[in-house]
Amino acid sequence: MPQDNDSTTEQNSTENSDFTSITNSDPVLEKKLKILFLEVEVLRQSGYRVPDSVKLGQWKELLEMETRSRRRKYLSYLFGVEKKQENRKKKKDEAKQKREDAMNTAPENTHIRYGLGHNTILIRVYDNTINHFYHSRLIQAMQFSQKLVIDCSYDSHMTSREAQNCGKQLMLMFSDNRIHDNPFDLYLCNARRESNTIKQLVKCIPTIYDLDFPINITEKSYLDLFPKENIVYLTPHCREDLREFDHDAIYIIGAMVDKGNNEPLSLAKAKREGLKMAKLPLDRYLMWGSGGSKSLTLNQMMQILLDIRATGSWDKALQHVPRRKIITTPELQEQCSKKVERPKRQLRYTIKDTSKYC
Repeated sequence: MPQDNDSTTEQNSTENSDFTSITNSDPVLEKKLKILFLEVEVLRQSGYRVPDSVKLGQWKELLEMETRSRRRKYLSYLFGVEKKQENRKKKKDEAKQKREDAMNTAPENTHIRYGLGHNTILIRVYDNTINHFYHSRLIQAMQFSQKLVIDCSYDSHMTSREAQNCGKQLMLMFSDNRIHDNPFDLYLCNARRESNTIKQLVKCIPTIYDLDFPINITEKSYLDLFPKENIVYLTPHCREDLREFDHDAIYIIGAMVDKGNNEPLSLAKAKREGLKMAKLPLDRYLMWGSGGSKSLTLNQMMQILLDIRATGSWDKALQHVPRRKIITTPELQEQCSKKVERPKRQLRYTIKDTSKYC
């Protein structure tokens, strides 16, 4: 019976979708798509981690993947996302049911009852009020604050999953910036609306292209908007450290998630355009763990720049680097003590028995 339900779900997920937008009535692609349907169904019947429903855009990404291992990993990723959504919905429904049961079973009396859904002595602050408050800060930043540019021209160097991750990091970056007391004036340059990164960003922030939304998003290059002598490109592959934060400079951060590609793309682009470059002084102030990656997310970069701009202290700003990547003071002392207490290897001498040769 479970197999029949799974096959019915798969059949519904394929029949209710318009696959002509993927294949463009190409018989070769249609044949490849039918083979892909069969492959996904075989994986599901074999007990692999395959989601119950696959969306049209996800079928398109599966069709573009060349190897079976990549398709299997992507299906496993979609399976995990689907289960997280189901668990989140289940917990939300259970919490709602508990609230309703608590309200229904509460004793009826004529006294005033305080709590959620009842009387309160505090003024309720709605989400729209908080959004207007934070957006008012960004509007002031657009008039008086320092500019910070996000270079969105690396979409062609990322896979679809990396581009989706990059769009989510841009959303978190915008959120961290707007809740700060003194936010930057953000510019998203080279932002093509049809790119995967910007599409994912629009999914996270649907109103980003509204005229009254407090962000500067354009397809123009930063070279067309700002004087070249004030631009400093922050790239991790540069040799020169950013010793002091310049409040008059226009810093640029490359919007790229490179889990598999570690090529110095931002360094090459900055050299090609003749821009000044710098990197965060991570090695100067931090001791990295043996397996720790030195790559930072875009929202972590935003938090570091906000703090170094406000305080001028790298010790304070670099606290946003994840603790799992660096060696803390107790761990460093423990490693040093192990090295000191390591006993010296004793030398043992043995006398060779030569009586048998006599």
